[in-house]
Amino acid sequence: MHVLTKIFIVLVALLTVAIVPLVAVNATNESSFQKKFKEAQAAASAAEAILSTERAAWLASQQKIEGDLRAMESKVADLQKQADSKGAEARKATQELAGTKAAQASIAASLEVLAQNGKATGELTETLVAELRNLRTRSMEAEKRLVEVQEAFDSSQSSLEVADAARRALQEEVKRLGDEKDRALATVADYVASVGELAKARAGAVGEHIVATRRVSATIISVRRDGNSTLAEINAGARDGLKAGWMMTIGDGSTFVGNLRITEVDVNRSVGVVELEDAASRGEVKVGQRAIARSGE
Repeated sequence: MHVLTKIFIVLVALLTVAIVPLVAVNATNESSFQKKFKEAQAAASAAEAILSTERAAWLASQQKIEGDLRAMESKVADLQKQADSKGAEARKATQELAGTKAAQASIAASLEVLAQNGKATGELTETLVAELRNLRTRSMEAEKRLVEVQEAFDSSQSSLEVADAARRALQEEVKRLGDEKDRALATVADYVASVGELAKARAGAVGEHIVATRRVSATIISVRRDGNSTLAEINAGARDGLKAGWMMTIGDGSTFVGNLRITEVDVNRSVGVVELEDAASRGEVKVGQRAIARSGE
């Protein structure tokens, strides 16, 4: 046998001995790799399923949050509407309370005037007292209702309550000062109209005038003087309920100037004769001064 053949046979034997273990190892590793590959595929599928579940849960949570947000926006809008409604009720209750207090003040002033001049009869006094009590009851009810409405309104807009309370306090203070001024003017006018000036007063002196049936406030727009007579024109007339023969009090701020006895009444203008004018001590009747008629006076 040739030497090369022998060498070739030896090499083939050696290769056979070396390759057989490799083939066995390769077969074992292939099975292991296939198993790991399948496990990796299963893990990937499970991860994809978990991701899909979490994505669906996230979308559901997002939709729920958006729904809750829309519900909260709707609730806020409803609360704002309720706050506006309560504010309107509060303003209405304030107006009703102011009107009730004004009527109460007018009745109280009438009672005071009647008590001072001694002309009020027992029946009229009882009627006025009953009406005053009724007005006080209505005033208390209006105040209670105002408090209830205000409390409900304050729960939604507390900041508005502070400004509104300040405004009401200012309005009440202005009204109180105006009522005090009107009562002072009325007292002075009634006294002067009844007994004349202090220097001219005499025993038994009593003034006479037609009783007004409603309260009218006007401004003097012109004054005409002719010898000892003084005429004044005001910007109120028949449309305001003014009638000829009424006696109005002329005031300059808190100062009593004189009386105006109405003689002519037009639609929106009236003319009257100025009485009890004292230019030396109280000043003359001038344009811009106020003339006031009070119901029952």
